[in-house]
Amino acid sequence: MDYLRYKIIIEGIVQGVGFRPFIYQLAERFGLSGSVCNDTRGVTIEVEGTAEPLQQFIAAISDQKPPLAVIQSVDIQTLPVRGCDSFTILHSAVDETRRAQIAPDTFVCDACLAELFDPTDRRYRYPFINCTNCGPRYTIVTGIPYDRPLTTMVDFPLCINCQAEYDDPASRRFHAQPNACPACGPRLQLVSADGSTLDSVDPVAETIRRLREGQIVAIKGLGGYHLAVDAANQEAVAELRRRKQRDEKPFALMAKNLEAVKELAVVGSDEARLLQGTER
Repeated sequence: MDYLRYKIIIEGIVQGVGFRPFIYQLAERFGLSGSVCNDTRGVTIEVEGTAEPLQQFIAAISDQKPPLAVIQSVDIQTLPVRGCDSFTILHSAVDETRRAQIAPDTFVCDACLAELFDPTDRRYRYPFINCTNCGPRYTIVTGIPYDRPLTTMVDFPLCINCQAEYDDPASRRFHAQPNACPACGPRLQLVSADGSTLDSVDPVAETIRRLREGQIVAIKGLGGYHLAVDAANQEAVAELRRRKQRDEKPFALMAKNLEAVKELAVVGSDEARLLQGTER
């Protein structure tokens, strides 16, 4: 059989969305050899094999891409066959042209939510849970290509368990740059208005207690600070309005789920889609 080798350059939102692991797994499925790497434009693939598996591989890139990926262009070039016997993920390539796009932050996926509330899981109630299908992207980037050393996660070395997931092609955390757990990742802390750290065994429980008492809490999130107050406490809401000098403009309401929203507002199909989408 005649062997072919292609160089495939893909641009769009293809970094930080599990694209390299996806390409790796596709190549394994179709019995192809070669490599894939991030670069400052997007993702570059070199792949070789026989004609039919190569065509299936190329078709699957667009048809089965990761849920957060957006492909804007695909450039395919023919290369001389090298005779590789495996497919590898290479270290990122860097050049002066920097136009790779980074995915926006997204809501926690169903698989991570299941782990989050599973008392037997090592990430039980870990607030920074994520995988290649969800979590922070854009707001943790410090440069491109999108690799852990060029994110704010560089200060959190992976523990043995997280490193094993990161290195395992079968894991949905394979090359997930924000990967972390309570043993190695960032942690919550509760800080008073004067900046001093409050001694609290469970910062979330203590925050809930303070909200119920009518206090105002600033929650640091990916995109800034979220000022939170008990919406049913008129005195607390009035105090927040006074401090923000926001006498009439409505505040946003948080609700647990879509059913709770429907008790407070008229929800059409478009609203329901947005409230349950990754944007939320």
